[in-house]
Amino acid sequence: MMKTNRVIWWGLVVAWCALIYYFTESPLFTGEKTAQWIRYWLEYVGIHTNRPVSDGLFSWNFIVRKSAHMTVFGTFAFFAWKATASYRFAWLLTLGCAMFDEWHQSFQPNRTALFSDVIIDMIGATIVLWMVWKTNKRA
Repeated sequence: MMKTNRVIWWGLVVAWCALIYYFTESPLFTGEKTAQWIRYWLEYVGIHTNRPVSDGLFSWNFIVRKSAHMTVFGTFAFFAWKATASYRFAWLLTLGCAMFDEWHQSFQPNRTALFSDVIIDMIGATIVLWMVWKTNKRA
């Protein structure tokens, strides 16, 4: 049973990695596309703002995109921890995936590779792994 669970978790690690690759490869997930989506939903729910959606640091676009980075890589870290049962290895595996993602992004049109995104990815991974550690420590 335990070996079967590990295989399933490794399958999720690989699938999640492929999903991250797809997000980077797809023109649907560029900054401008995200800004269009945010504008649509803000208007749809009746939130009117004079601030541009993509106006730099702490804009709607910044908050949504960086939150997505933290969530996606936090989830990856959780899957990696379940697959390996090692916080350190899960964190390092997530770091490798985050660096590969930014490197891959550097070859995509309308995308920019940012070291700061790797830092944000790892903040998400660290938060999730810390939460798992705290939960397991209590049990």
